[in-house]
Amino acid sequence: MKFAHHFLLLCGLLSSAAGAETIRIPLSKLSPYTSIDLRCTNGGHAISIPIPERWQVHSAVLGIRFTTSNNLISEMSQLIIRVNDQPIAQTRLNPLAPDVELSVNIPPGMLKADYNTLGFQVSQHYSRQKCEDVCAPDLWTNINLNESILTLDYSLRALPLRLGAVANLLFDPKTYPEATVNLVMEKSTAELATLAGIIASGISRRYDYRKVGFTISDAPKPGTDNVVIGASEFVNRLLSSADAPFIRDTKGGILRITHARDAGGGTDPTHAVIAVSGDSPAALRIAAETLASLSLPYPGDDELRAFGFKLPEIAMYGGRQILSSDKVFDFRTLNFPTYSWQGFNVPANGITFRLPADFMIKQNQFAKLALSFSYGAGLRNDSVLNIFVNGKPLRAIHLDQVAGSYLADYKIEIPTYVFKPGANTITFSPVLNAPREICDAGRSDGMFLTVYENSTLYFPPMPHYVEMPKLELFALNGFPVTRWPDGFETMIYVPKGNLRALETAYNMMGMITQKNGFPLFATQIVFAEPKDWKGELVIVGTTSDLPDEVLRGAPLKVLKEGKVPYPVVRSWDSELMVAFSQQESGFGSGSGALMQFESPYSIGRSIVLLTAGNDSDLAAMGQAILDPAVQAAVQGDLMLVDLANPPNYKTTAMRVGNKYTTGDKGEITRVEAYLYAHPPVFYAILFGSVLVLSLVAFVGLRNYRRKRMRGKDAAAPG
Repeated sequence: MKFAHHFLLLCGLLSSAAGAETIRIPLSKLSPYTSIDLRCTNGGHAISIPIPERWQVHSAVLGIRFTTSNNLISEMSQLIIRVNDQPIAQTRLNPLAPDVELSVNIPPGMLKADYNTLGFQVSQHYSRQKCEDVCAPDLWTNINLNESILTLDYSLRALPLRLGAVANLLFDPKTYPEATVNLVMEKSTAELATLAGIIASGISRRYDYRKVGFTISDAPKPGTDNVVIGASEFVNRLLSSADAPFIRDTKGGILRITHARDAGGGTDPTHAVIAVSGDSPAALRIAAETLASLSLPYPGDDELRAFGFKLPEIAMYGGRQILSSDKVFDFRTLNFPTYSWQGFNVPANGITFRLPADFMIKQNQFAKLALSFSYGAGLRNDSVLNIFVNGKPLRAIHLDQVAGSYLADYKIEIPTYVFKPGANTITFSPVLNAPREICDAGRSDGMFLTVYENSTLYFPPMPHYVEMPKLELFALNGFPVTRWPDGFETMIYVPKGNLRALETAYNMMGMITQKNGFPLFATQIVFAEPKDWKGELVIVGTTSDLPDEVLRGAPLKVLKEGKVPYPVVRSWDSELMVAFSQQESGFGSGSGALMQFESPYSIGRSIVLLTAGNDSDLAAMGQAILDPAVQAAVQGDLMLVDLANPPNYKTTAMRVGNKYTTGDKGEITRVEAYLYAHPPVFYAILFGSVLVLSLVAFVGLRNYRRKRMRGKDAAAPG
C-alpha cells in the first residue's frame, strides 16, 4: 500500500513536470527603465511582476546584477529584497566587491495570481558618526535590470468550463510575454470576417496592453485558445461528440465553451474552444458582440443564449482616459486619490490623461489647475512642491509657512501648448527639508505634504482640427479610425479576402482597440473595392492586389510607375527635402510599408494602407506593427519597415505626400483654419500688419509734428 502511494505520487510529479514550461524574464521588460539607482540612506524601488491565473508556478529564481558605491560602510549598509512587502533576502553592500551577482529563490507560494510587487530597499551609510548627509552623492546602489533575470518554472492549470472565465482568466492581460488566439471560420465571407473582427477587437481589449496576435484556420488548432464562428451545422461538425451534438437548440445567439483537443485527439484541459453561433446572421452578430463585451465573471455556466445587444450612447472622441474639454475633473476621477509624501527623497506621483489626437491647441489658452494641499510644520524655507508637465518643470510652489499650512483651490494656469495629443502627465515632486545642521539626527516624522483628491483640472474648449497626413496619430490611438470610439464611419478593405491579410487586419484592429480602450463594434470589413466610400478607409493587402484608384494619392506607388521619394537633407525648419525618381519597382522580399493619404472618395477623409510584396511579409508586417519600438517610430505619411531581423526591426519614416486637413473646426472661422494650416501665411500677415501699423503711426506723428511747427511759426512775432 505504501509502495502504491509513492508510485502514484511519482506519476503525479512526472505528469506535472511533463507539462511544465520555463520562462526567463529580464526585469527591464517589466519596467520602463534599464537600470535603477537607489539613493540616500534609505532608498527603494518596486517592479510589478504579472502572474496569470492560468499559471501554476513551481519555482521562481531571481538573479540580480547590481553595483554599489565604494564609499559605503559594509557593516552599516544592506540591500533588502521583498515580494509583496515580505522580505525574502538581504545582503550586505561590500565596497571591496562592488559588482555583485546575487541569486534568490522566491517561495512559489508568495507569488499570487495577480500583479506582484518586487521591491528593492537599501540602507546605506558612509560615516559611522552622526555627521552624515542623508542624501550624499556617495550613497547609491545601481541595479542593472537588463542583466537581472526572473526565471519561472510553471505549468498551465485546467480551465473551468464557464463563460465568465473570459473576463479575467482566459484572456488575461497578465499573460507573458504575449498571447495568440486562433479564429476558426467555415468560409471567409465579408460578413463573417466583420463579426470575427468584432470578436478579435473585444479579445484585444481584455488583454489590455499585452501583445496578442490572431491566426485564422478552418479547424481548431491544438495548443492554443480557439474561437469558432459560424452556423450551428459548422460548429457541430467540428465540436460534436459521439454522444450528442455540441449545439442542441439553435434558437437565438449562442456562446458555449469547451476544452480544446491536443495534437493526439485527446482532451486538453489547459486550453479552451469558444463557439459563437446563431440561427440567423442577426443572432450570430448578437452572440459576437456579447462575447466581445464580456467583462464580468458571469455567467458561471458553459453556455448562454443572447437575444439582444445594446451599446451605451457613444460620443465622438471618447475612449480610455480621454479628458473632455470645457469640463472640470477632480483628481479622484482622474485616478489620483488623496496622496501623502513623507520624509526625505520622496518619489514623484501625479495624474495621467489623454487628449484627443486632433485637438487644435491654440497658443493663448490655459488649462487651470486648482490644488488643495497641506504640509507639515517645521519645514525649512527652501522646501517646495515641484510641478512637471510631461517631464518638463513648470512651477515650484514655495512651502514657506513654518507652522505648516492648508491651502484650498491654489490656482495654477498651465499654457496649453505644453500639452500634446495623446498621453499627458502632470507630476508632483515635493522636496522636503528640515532646518537642521548636518550633524543633527535626521527625523522625518513631521515632514509631510498631502495633495487632496478634491483638487481639480480644467481644460479649455478647443476645436478638433488637424493637418494630415500624420501616421503618428494613428500609432497614438488609432486616429482617425477612433474619431468615433467604436470605429463608426470606418471600413477595412482586404482585397480578395486574403487570409494572411485578414490576420494582419485583425492584429491592426487589436492594436487600435488597445490604444483607445473600446472595441470596434461599428467597423465593417469588405473584400470588394469600396468605391465612393465617404468615411475612413484602412487597406491591408499585398501590392499586387491593390487597385489603381485607391492608390491615386499614395506617397509611394509600388509595382506601378510613379515617383519614389529619396530624402536628401533636413532643413532647420524640420522640412525634409526630397528628391523624386520616376520609376516602376517593388518591395522584393523582407520589407513592407505603412502609408497614409487623403481618400480619393471624400475630402478630409484618410486612407491608411499596410502592404508588403507577398503573404509572408504581410503577416510579418502584422507582427511588426504590434512592436512598441515600431509604433514609436511611426510618423509622417510613409514608413518602410525592414522585416529581416525580428524583433529588431529597422524603420524609415518620412513625410513626402500632399497635405490635407480634417476635423470639426468648431468655433473658428475659415480664415483661422487656413492660417493654422499655413503658418508662413500667418507670419507674413502678422509681419505685414505690424509694418502697416508702424507706417500709419509714422505718418500720423509726422503730420502732427508738421501742424505743431506751422502753429509755432504763425504765433511767432513778426
